[in-house]
Amino acid sequence: MTRSVAVATWLLAACASSSLGCASAEDANVGGARDLAVAVDAGDDLATAAPADLLRIGPDGGVIPPVSCATGKHVVVNEVKVGGTTASDEFIELYNPCGSTINLAGSSLVYRSAAGTTDGVIINLTKTIAGGGYYLVAGPNYSNGGTPDQTYGGGRLAAAGGGVGLRDGAQVLVDSVGYGTATNAFVESAAAAAPPSGESIARTPNGADNDNNATDFAVATTPTPRAAN
Repeated sequence: MTRSVAVATWLLAACASSSLGCASAEDANVGGARDLAVAVDAGDDLATAAPADLLRIGPDGGVIPPVSCATGKHVVVNEVKVGGTTASDEFIELYNPCGSTINLAGSSLVYRSAAGTTDGVIINLTKTIAGGGYYLVAGPNYSNGGTPDQTYGGGRLAAAGGGVGLRDGAQVLVDSVGYGTATNAFVESAAAAAPPSGESIARTPNGADNDNNATDFAVATTPTPRAAN
């Protein structure tokens, strides 16, 4: 425990750019300390810190910013639209329930087909998400207004069923939703409904995360990107 505290103290000193860890995976490099995870929570209570409170060391030895806050909450996949005016009129909205900004650089949004067992990368994330804020990524024919934080090419989300996941820089699955006919590993307890064309599935109430996609998500006839569901 003493050694763990010392390592945590060293890493926090190296990552003094914010209370949530390094601003990028290269802000602290511990060389050969591969796949190390050091618990960091509000009281540095390493004995009781939850997995969501871990400061991770990536495969290159750099510190990976946590996609979580000390309360155990984490960035969630908050709303998903799988098609509209065209197959690529789609978006994925992330929501940050924490009180502080979180750096998503190095994280990625990934997709699995309904019965898929491997990930396809939708997009690698590059920006921060403010506390209580939203991060919007969209297909090239996005039609719901405003400017997405990032866009990706082509339609990536099947209408009938699939799964969307958020992975951190160490490829740990932070959050996911399976919808429609999905039976893949991104389904939490039971799949959410598949949204009709032009509609979305949205956490209701906003940000709700009880690890059950079927009850956490409801079909939204009017999508609400960058706004509370």
